[in-house]
Parts: sequence; C-alpha cells; structure tokens
Amino acid sequence: MKTERRKNARLSITELAALIESDIKSRRLSTGDPYLGLSETARMLKTSNAGANSALQLLVKKGVLERKQRRGTFISDPGNENAQMIRRVHFLLSEDFLKKEGVLADGQVIGIQSELSRAEIQFNFLPQHDQREYVEKTVTEALSTDGLDAFVLYSTSLDAQRILVESGLPTVVVGSLYPSVTELPWIDQDQKAVARMSFEHLHLEKQCRQFLVLMRERAYPGDFLYLDSLQECFSKNNISQENIFYRSLPSDHSAIQAEVSRLLPRFQSTIGIIARSMPLGIAAKSSLDPRINQLQKNVFILVTNVFGKERDELRDFSYIRPQPTPEEVGIYIGKVLKQFVLDCFSGNTAWQVPVKLIPAQQ
Repeated sequence: MKTERRKNARLSITELAALIESDIKSRRLSTGDPYLGLSETARMLKTSNAGANSALQLLVKKGVLERKQRRGTFISDPGNENAQMIRRVHFLLSEDFLKKEGVLADGQVIGIQSELSRAEIQFNFLPQHDQREYVEKTVTEALSTDGLDAFVLYSTSLDAQRILVESGLPTVVVGSLYPSVTELPWIDQDQKAVARMSFEHLHLEKQCRQFLVLMRERAYPGDFLYLDSLQECFSKNNISQENIFYRSLPSDHSAIQAEVSRLLPRFQSTIGIIARSMPLGIAAKSSLDPRINQLQKNVFILVTNVFGKERDELRDFSYIRPQPTPEEVGIYIGKVLKQFVLDCFSGNTAWQVPVKLIPAQQ
C-alpha cells in the first residue's frame, strides 16, 4: 500500500485527473451526480490531498466537474461551454528578453484576442533566479482561481515546459520544445531555413570567407538546431573550423562590443558576423566604428531573429524575420489554445514558421 501511494504521489496532475475521469466512467456517473470529497478522492488516488485537489481543480476547468459552495463536487453538464471558456492568457517570459529583443509584438496580443475576445491578457515576468518556484506558484494560482487559464511560453526553461505539461492547462510554446517534452504545441521559426539563408547571404552574396557567430549567453533548443544546420552549411562548402569563431555573450552592449573588437584583428579576409539577437547585432556594429576599431576590412552583419515592429536601426542590417505578421502568429496561437481545450486538454501540434531575409538598406 505504501509503495503504491508513493508511486501515485509522483503522478502529474493530468495523470491524476485521468484516473478520476476513469473512476467517473467506471461508476457510470452522469450530470448532477455527486462525486467524492477531497479526502475520499485522495484515498482513491492513493496520493496527497494537495495532489487530489489540483486534479479536481483541473477537471472543474475542463467542465467535467463543478464545485458548489458548501454542497460538494458534482458531475458537470458536458454541454456547459462556459466552463471550458479560456478566461485568462498568461504570457510567461523574461522582462529583459522582451525589452531587448522585442519577441512579443503588440500584433500577437491583438491576434490572440481576436480569437479569444473575452480573455484577459496577463504578463508574468520570470525572475532571474528560482524560476521553477515562480512557475509552480503561478500555475498553482491559475488552477485555484475561477475560470480557465491558458499559458504562452516565450524562451522559458525546461522546468517551465515540464510544469505546464503536468498542469494540463492549455499551453503553447513559442520556440522549440526541450528534449523529453513532447506533449505541448509549439511554434518556432524554421531554424534550418534560417541557417541556410544566413550562410547563403553572407558566403555566396557577400563573399565572406571567415565568420563570427554571436550567440546569447543562454541557449535554447532552437539555437542548437540552428547551429547544427549552420555547421552543416560550413562543412558542405569546405569552410574550415579555423575560419569560424563562436561566442556566447551576455546581452550587455559593452561586453559584446569589447569581445568583437578583440576578435576582429584575427580575421584576414571578408568577415561575416551572424548575430542571434538584435542586441548582439547592434553591439557588433558599434565595434566597427573607426573611433573604436581601426581594422580596414569588409564586415557584413546579419541578425537571425527579428520579431515585432520594424525599427529604424534595422535599416543598417540584413536580417531574417518570420513571413507571417505578428497578428497572424497571434491568431494561430489563439486557435491552438481553443483547440487544446476541444481536444480534451491535449496537444502536440507544431508550426515551423516560414522566414524571409531582408537585405540591409545602406
């Protein structure tokens, strides 16, 4: 008994909720029938009261159960669409990431709200430390409040993706999934196409023979796919490793500028700088200022991840951005969240967003 109880204590909220639904079906309960109380449910599931309560809360949000104050828990009307309406959409992301890279465009919010017109939008900014604790708290609060909450994750941690999988709440990941996470819908740029365009623009069009690849300090799954694809382009075109430099740098202008300035004298021919974010590209460009660096070589900079509105500083760069507008991406996210609910809170759709290259206007 103790062994089985410990085993069930490790089950996710969605797995515990599935056991409750199986119990409802096996007992042939129908609309309006009372269900077990919290303690009875915990004993049935062989788990803690907290685990049982979270599973019950999830089923309330799914419209399977309803809780009536001072009366108990009852089987809900399966036709009760109001119980399954998404009332709140949480954007889970780093505030610093949002400010410096413009990942979340206003158009995406507009697109989402065109599909989920009654949903409130709430920004949840991840702390630099203890992100797991913050995400767990946010999800727990979402499960305990009235109405159904959904989540959109922007460049979050593996812990965040796993916690949302276990919560069973409607979720879309903007970016690629981490290894071992397969149960969430996701949207990301076609990273293989981004790598191919990066290489072809700099090597074939600009005749670059040496490359400096600037990565963010923290890498995400899409970065690894991009790097693998870029390395494949280098290999196929006989670009030796001696002519390729990789750096992972913090989003600090002075630090990026100093490192690029230090590396430039090592190059002997036309240089292609690939920046994985706008801050990296802007700082790299500033290092080419004659007042800072006296190197007289042709240097071409390409930024691979540009989202949001067109900005004046983009005129100085070649850059790659999604073909769909931010609003179209937002509409897609809203539709996926709605479908997530209709599919009984499960989803594994993926959209590799097509991209386009915009040449520098200088």
